[in-house]
Amino acid sequence: MKVNKVYKVVRPMRKFGNLIKDIFMPKQSNHFWIRVKEVAETQEEKEEQIYAIIELLNNRIDIKI
Repeated sequence: MKVNKVYKVVRPMRKFGNLIKDIFMPKQSNHFWIRVKEVAETQEEKEEQIYAIIELLNNRIDIKI
């Protein structure tokens, strides 16, 4: 546990624990992970990757009314 200058308690391991839980227990989580290529050979390939990610997000994210 770390205390910063305004005496707010900072717990970085709690955030890390939440990330680990999201990875290893995805059914209990409200978050998900996407693995994306960092390098594209052409501009068209880059645009295809972007559109595929957008389509995945549109299909995966639900809106609660």
